[in-house]
Amino acid sequence: MEKKDNNYFDMFIGIAEDAITAAAQLKKTIDNYDPEKIHEQMVAMHDVEHAADIKKHEMMQKLIAEFITPIEREDIITLSWALDDVLDYIEEIYQLLFMHNVKQMREEAFVFGDLICRSAAALKACFDEFEHFKRSKDLQKRLIEVNTIEEIADTLYIDAVRRLHVEETDASKIHTWSVLFLQLERTIDRIEQVADTIELVIMKNS
Repeated sequence: MEKKDNNYFDMFIGIAEDAITAAAQLKKTIDNYDPEKIHEQMVAMHDVEHAADIKKHEMMQKLIAEFITPIEREDIITLSWALDDVLDYIEEIYQLLFMHNVKQMREEAFVFGDLICRSAAALKACFDEFEHFKRSKDLQKRLIEVNTIEEIADTLYIDAVRRLHVEETDASKIHTWSVLFLQLERTIDRIEQVADTIELVIMKNS
């Protein structure tokens, strides 16, 4: 009988790598923002998200045929969908920039871009250690790192929205950036939710 090679931990890492690619692409877009290029960049981001989506569906197909899994199949499903959501959230940032016809970045957006990159990298580091969670010395540190970045993002979000309402007089810009700041913050929240799920799986299997 042919041996199956369904390493779900490696599959998670593959999607986490796509999340890093998406985060880096977002940071580059924000740091060098050009409203004339945002549609083209939105299409490029969709390609990254779609590649991750294909990996998720391939994982689900393998899972359907699998009799024994390294962790509960419900946990594999939850983690794969939550991880894929991270890329969906990043893609939605591009959609908002395009739909609201944003002409210029606000200062806080640059910080959010950096935090999303750091958070995605920390999450991928969690998945690097996940398969060996029972003996890993670094996994807990990486999980804490994701949580710490999320706390920084929470404070940034509160301060950014406060500053927006204090300094901006254009109602349209206030609405647009309120929506954008929320989506940027929710993206980091979503990354933390994936890390929290990893932690729950570890607790169930320890």
